[in-house]
Amino acid sequence: MAKIHQYLALTILIICQTIGVQAQNWEYGFMVGASNYHGDLAYNIVPNETHFAQGIHMRYNFTPYWSYKPSIAHAKISGSDANFDDFKYRNLSFESDIWEFNNVFEFNFVPFGSRILSKDFSSYATLGLTVFRHNPKAVFQDKTFALRDLRTEGQSGKEQYGLLQLAIPFGGGVKYNVSKNLVIGLEVAWRKTFTDYLDDVSTQYPDLQDQRDRYGDLSANMADRSWEVEGVGEPLSVAGDERGDPAIKDFYFITAFSVTYRLTPIACWPKYKREFIWK
Repeated sequence: MAKIHQYLALTILIICQTIGVQAQNWEYGFMVGASNYHGDLAYNIVPNETHFAQGIHMRYNFTPYWSYKPSIAHAKISGSDANFDDFKYRNLSFESDIWEFNNVFEFNFVPFGSRILSKDFSSYATLGLTVFRHNPKAVFQDKTFALRDLRTEGQSGKEQYGLLQLAIPFGGGVKYNVSKNLVIGLEVAWRKTFTDYLDDVSTQYPDLQDQRDRYGDLSANMADRSWEVEGVGEPLSVAGDERGDPAIKDFYFITAFSVTYRLTPIACWPKYKREFIWK
């Protein structure tokens, strides 16, 4: 019986040590920043369409050079033809809340893990896969409507775009050790999506009378909003006219400041002259 107890105690010790070793490689943190988008309603980045973004993340340091960082984030994007003189008669606009789950890998250009470090600072590149949910909406007569439900380009059920999408996040940033346990960072990462409907604009105008018959007055009014422009009064589109450019998929991006906490402090602090500060 004593040998069994010794065996169990040894097994538990090994398991605890294994978990402890793994835990040494984990970091936890949060980010706050800004989000924007590039697509049919923003051929150039528009500063006044920038919105607040926030999220939480974990980071697992495989090696001093490679890390895996899963995260959950919320961002808002928007766009409007009112920002561009060339498109003022199209007169379309949208806003959308985005919830995303990211799985990215980071490559540090100098060793920057949770063990022995040579510098306090590192730049890095990031690449991975994102699953996100979007839902473009627009305001009409002081009320907000989900555009997908209105089928603004005459989509049938099979042609309707999905609200759950994939994207490839890519970008880079910088990290800095504030202390043995605390890291701050700044990152800019684009999300290359596989949809052209972040903004509900992609292909052609539908036949507005058919749109009205099939989906109602609101759908027709939102499909072509040129009639709202001062001095116009009537929709300008003809069925089949270009409403968007389906050849180029939409992007959105997040610029974020992050704070990350290491469960286990750095084993060897690079600036020994400051060692006494963190004891």
